[in-house]
Amino acid sequence: MKKLVLLTFSLISCGAFAQLTAQNLANAAKDTRYLALGDSLAFGLNPFIQPPNLSKYIGYPDFVSQTLHETLANASCPGETSGTFDGTSSTYYPGYDCTPLRKSGLFVPYNGAANQLQYAVNYLKTNPNVKLVTINIGVNDLGILQADCTEQNAGNPIAIAACETAQLPGVLGTYATNLEIIFSALRGTGYTGPIVFLNASAFNYADPLQVGAITALNQVVSTVNLAGGFNITIADAYHAFALVAAPFGGDVCKTGLLLKNPDGSCDTHPTTAGQALLGATVVSALASSAVK
Repeated sequence: MKKLVLLTFSLISCGAFAQLTAQNLANAAKDTRYLALGDSLAFGLNPFIQPPNLSKYIGYPDFVSQTLHETLANASCPGETSGTFDGTSSTYYPGYDCTPLRKSGLFVPYNGAANQLQYAVNYLKTNPNVKLVTINIGVNDLGILQADCTEQNAGNPIAIAACETAQLPGVLGTYATNLEIIFSALRGTGYTGPIVFLNASAFNYADPLQVGAITALNQVVSTVNLAGGFNITIADAYHAFALVAAPFGGDVCKTGLLLKNPDGSCDTHPTTAGQALLGATVVSALASSAVK
């Protein structure tokens, strides 16, 4: 893992990705071989780019695409939860409702698909030469829990923590059900190639409540994958970010991996360095699974 981090930052400092740009928006999905699925992380959303500009959003799939030399269809959607992904819910992460974006334009047109999973299924059924699928989903499930508990118990951190702890098992149960739907649908298309799931990293590894929730979320992915025999490869973003954050007391905000707010705090979205590390984590996991 340490070699992975060093390699990632060496590539960035040497300018290896200096010419990296977001995927060609004119690319027809049928001409691509790599399908990226997920939320704002895969989308490369940067809330400080105003007005919003798709051509300036660089997500980890862009790094994976360039490294593997595979053309990219990025179907990710900001604010996506596991429920909105598979159509079992219409509740997006607050402030990031992807519904308008699906109408005005994502990186790929959904062509009538009602949700991201339906698009992915259609894509895999009609593209016989797909070489890779990556996916990240679930952090926004926890985000909605946090937002709801904060609203219900405004100004009372103890009550907020108690609310989150009490409701977490239900959120994780729903997440497990949704993952089973998603993985079953992807494999049900007949696609037998690699699917890499990028698990969730923490924002502060010194926060036991946050670490506990993220660890539990990641464990659900592993459990569903193993129980269903879906042959999903897990890319371990959790430990990749933890390694970089360790010299900073576990605070990812101090590492340069997250975008900085004007007041010095951090946004939840990664910088280019953060996205590059995530991309390297995916590529490393894919390479490791190939030699097993």
